[in-house]
Amino acid sequence: MTSRLEGTYATLWLQQVHSWFDSDSERIAEFLSESKAAGFEGIMTDVPWSWTEREREGDFDFKSFSKDWMGEVCKQGLKLHIVLRLNELPPWIPENELDELSERGFGKREICNEVFKSTSMGSTRAMGMVNQFVARSIEFYTSEYGDCVESFSPTLNNELETRYTQERDCMRDFNPGMLLKFEKWQQDRNFESVVEPLDYPLQCSPIVTTELQRWWDFRNDVLAEVYGNLCGLVSNANRRCLLHIGEFFSSTDRINGNAISSLLAMPQVTDLTMDSNMALWGGPVSPSIVGVLIDASRKAGKIIHYEAATERIFPCDNSGKIVRNGEGTDILAAAKLMYNEAINRALESGVDALGFTNLCEPRFISDFLPGEGKTELLSLRSARSTEILPTAIIYLPFRLFAAVDRQIAGIESIDGVKCDHPTIPCWHPSFSKLPKFGFGAKLPGGCAQDIYQFKLIEVWDSLRLRHERVSIVIDAEGLDDEQLLSEVKEIVSINIKGVPSEFSERGKVKESEKKDL
Repeated sequence: MTSRLEGTYATLWLQQVHSWFDSDSERIAEFLSESKAAGFEGIMTDVPWSWTEREREGDFDFKSFSKDWMGEVCKQGLKLHIVLRLNELPPWIPENELDELSERGFGKREICNEVFKSTSMGSTRAMGMVNQFVARSIEFYTSEYGDCVESFSPTLNNELETRYTQERDCMRDFNPGMLLKFEKWQQDRNFESVVEPLDYPLQCSPIVTTELQRWWDFRNDVLAEVYGNLCGLVSNANRRCLLHIGEFFSSTDRINGNAISSLLAMPQVTDLTMDSNMALWGGPVSPSIVGVLIDASRKAGKIIHYEAATERIFPCDNSGKIVRNGEGTDILAAAKLMYNEAINRALESGVDALGFTNLCEPRFISDFLPGEGKTELLSLRSARSTEILPTAIIYLPFRLFAAVDRQIAGIESIDGVKCDHPTIPCWHPSFSKLPKFGFGAKLPGGCAQDIYQFKLIEVWDSLRLRHERVSIVIDAEGLDDEQLLSEVKEIVSINIKGVPSEFSERGKVKESEKKDL
C-alpha cells in the first residue's frame, strides 16, 4: 500500500541567492528550471526579519536585498515554502535594549554568560514585534504571490528549527522575562515550592533533579505556546504551517528541548519536517535514525517531511557549483549508500514529502535516491497509507533523553570530563571515509556517535525487520489509544539506567518488555 509523495522541495536561501548567483536573475532562473526538471515541485527559501525591518520599528521592506527573486519561482510553476527567520533581532534595536529582548545563557557558566542577539521567547516585547513581522509577512506574500505560496515556517532558531537557539552547548533561555514566566508557571501548578532553573556542567551519569525536570517541561510548554500562536497566524491566512524539527532522541535533547507531542496535537500545525544530516556529533551515523524520527512523528492529518542536508558531503563553492570530493572514489560511494538507505527508511516508515537542502546543482538529485541507475524523484513511492497499522510499539518516555548530556562514543573527554565510552564501529566501513566535523573530527578514522541514540536505533532496527509498521510513543496516554493498539503484537519500553520513571514519564505505563540503553 504505497503512493506517490505529497510533495518535494529544494532549498534556496536568500544568502545563497547572493553568494551563489550574485542576485543574477538569469542564473536564478536556470537553478529553478533545473530544479523543476529534476522533479522538485517547490522551492523553500527564507525571509530574515533582520534583513526586512532594518531602519525602525514597523518599517518593513519586503523587496530589499533582492528578496523579490521569489516571483521567478511562481513564474516557473513551482510552489513557494517561505521560512520566516526570526532568530536575529533587527539592527535598529539599541544595544542597551538587548538585555530585555535577547536570549541569555546561564550566568554561572562563564562561556554562556553573555547577551546574545537572538530573540527571546520570554520577552513580551520581543514576541510582540515577532508577531507583527509574521502577520505583515503573511499579508504581503499571500497578496503578492497568491496560491503560489504553499506554506510558511516561522522559526526563532539559528538553524531554522523549532527549538531554542543553540551555541556553545549552552542551554537557553535565561532571559529575565523567561525566568519570571517560569516562576509563574510553577505557581500556577501549585507546586509546594518554587525552584530556580539550572544549567548543569557535563557529567557522565544522568541528571534527574526536580529543577531540570520542571525547567525542561516549562521550556517545552513555551515552545508549544509560541509556535502554536505563530501557526495560528498562518492558519488564519489559509496557508499550511510547516515546522522544522531538529534531530532528537539523543543526548542533545536536554539542551534543545522538544515540543513535538504538543505540536502534533495542534490543528494549525499542518506540516512537520524531520531534519537530519545523519551526523549529529559530526560523524556519520546509522541512516535508520531517519526512520526513527518518522515513526515518532507520523500522525493522521499531518504532512511529515524528511529534509536531507547535503552540504557536508557535497559542499558548494561561491559560484553555486558542487565541490568534488574525489568523484568516483569511496567518498561518493559511501555518500550514495548513506542517503539511499536514509530515504528508504523514510519511505518504509510512511514519510509524506521529501526536501533537499543546500544542493546547489539539483540535476544531481538522482545520486541521492535509492534504486538502480537514475531514479526519478517523482517515481518514489511511500508506505503512507493510514490502513497500515503498527504491529510493534516502542514506548520512549517524554523526558528520558533530557537526563543525559553529550554522551559520545569514542571521545576521550568533553569539557575536561572523561566518560570512557568505547568507540562504536561505523554503520558501514565506508562511512569512515566521509567528511567529519565537530566532535567527529576527533575520530578521523571512525564515526562519533551518540551512545544512547545508537542503542535506540538497534532496538528499532530489530523491530522494523520483523514488523511492517513500528510506532514510537513518547506519552503514556498514547498506550491507551485503542486504534493504535488494535494490531500490536509487541511493545518495548525504553529506559536509561539511572533515570527513575518519576523523572522520565508523564503517566503510568502498561506492562511491556523493557530495554535499558
